[in-house]
Amino acid sequence: MRLPWPFLPSLLLLVAMLLLGGCEINPETGSVDFNVVAPDDEKEIGAEAHRQVLAEFGGVYYDPALAAYVERVGQKLAEQSRTRNFDYRFTILDSPGINAFALPGGYVYVTRGLLALLSSEAELAGVLGHELAHVKARHGAQRLSRMKAEERFCATFICDFELPVLSDMAAVGMDLAFGGFTQDQELEADELGIRYMRRAGYDPRSMTVFLKRLKLQTDLEAEFAGLSVEQRKARGYSSTHPLTEDRIVQSSGLAGNGDGAAPMVGMREYLINIDGLLYGNRREYGFVTGNSYLHPIRRVAFDVPDGYTLYPDSRRVTAVGPDGAIVLFEPSRRLIRGSLIDYLEAVWAEGIALQDVGHLTINGMDAATGWMRRNTSRGLVDFRLVAIRVEAGVIYRFLFISPSAMTPRLSEGMRAITYSFRMMDAEEAAGLQPLRIRIVSAGRDDSLFGLASQSDFADHSVQRFAVMNDLDPRAAIEPGRIIKTVKK
Repeated sequence: MRLPWPFLPSLLLLVAMLLLGGCEINPETGSVDFNVVAPDDEKEIGAEAHRQVLAEFGGVYYDPALAAYVERVGQKLAEQSRTRNFDYRFTILDSPGINAFALPGGYVYVTRGLLALLSSEAELAGVLGHELAHVKARHGAQRLSRMKAEERFCATFICDFELPVLSDMAAVGMDLAFGGFTQDQELEADELGIRYMRRAGYDPRSMTVFLKRLKLQTDLEAEFAGLSVEQRKARGYSSTHPLTEDRIVQSSGLAGNGDGAAPMVGMREYLINIDGLLYGNRREYGFVTGNSYLHPIRRVAFDVPDGYTLYPDSRRVTAVGPDGAIVLFEPSRRLIRGSLIDYLEAVWAEGIALQDVGHLTINGMDAATGWMRRNTSRGLVDFRLVAIRVEAGVIYRFLFISPSAMTPRLSEGMRAITYSFRMMDAEEAAGLQPLRIRIVSAGRDDSLFGLASQSDFADHSVQRFAVMNDLDPRAAIEPGRIIKTVKK
């Protein structure tokens, strides 16, 4: 008899205990956990997935002094736990996204985008402590044990649901890092992280300060993108660390009111260490300025209408728009000779019958387009292909994706994106330079609006500046306060 999925979890645990054994007392939490994964297995999983993480997140950010600083803070926290089951390593990833996570076996990561949002060494300790707690409490191992239990159960009984392939160590490691922990595990990691902070001498209240700023940043990006907070949580840090009021309330309660010996915050030390930190994208990825995407090396640019948000990475640019619209922009991976119509039909959409295939001219450049409609799990979806030749053999292409019912409403904006594509001249391209965090001391006459206007944020400079520095737009800035600015 096949059992429906809702009835399987409790039965799986019972069968797993019978088939696998493996209940143990967790020395970090004192709880009895189901765990059949050996620490050596966790090390192997982490080592395999580490290479994939570097490939997915832009590699290691090169700043030896900053890397050594993050390593020192991380190792200081690692020494505060009851167990030392792994050799921990702390890596700064060269990604502008706001994220932190850990792999089984002791691999802990923070992105430079997250470092730009933090404002003190104690906040950094809170983030690293949280990730260390996931590893030390063996949350990944517990999840993997459950996966193994499901695998063993389905080898014994008949199942009607798919299981991950556990033999692919790198894939398992990535799934454990990004598949998400339970809310209880997130709260437990916060609790353990605050314990490590307190033992290491850091002000545990800084964890609450960071969580509140992170929520402000998440809400701010949602507002700018025209997305709901729920939609925004599908991206970035909040996708792997569900940010609820429960986490903020719990961290505030655990931190207390700061009575006793003065704990360390380390704002000045931290800000000095991130002075010069790369902010936003590298030139190799291209830049977003307002509603425009500009790539100074390829010297291509295009604009998107209001309501679209641009997300460039090393391979392509994704623009997420209203009503389910998605736009993908990328260069063709091969040199193309001959007709663009032939490229569209025989190369890009090989084996697919396109409709209304025809030539275009976009800012003096030869182009071709065609479209198709497909029935997907989300209903009927339209795909419009646009290929543009910028020089002999070099082609850029847009793929416009829209729910068929929304295509008439979205078509004008997509057409505007297509015809905004242009080549930049050398002078314009040379003027596009990456941004960096610059640390300044506020003067007697400095104001939030004045300092924000002097920063080189691409858009919404006052709001971004205020959140980054924990500043109230209605309050004056005290002279001498150390401030993060963003400059070329």
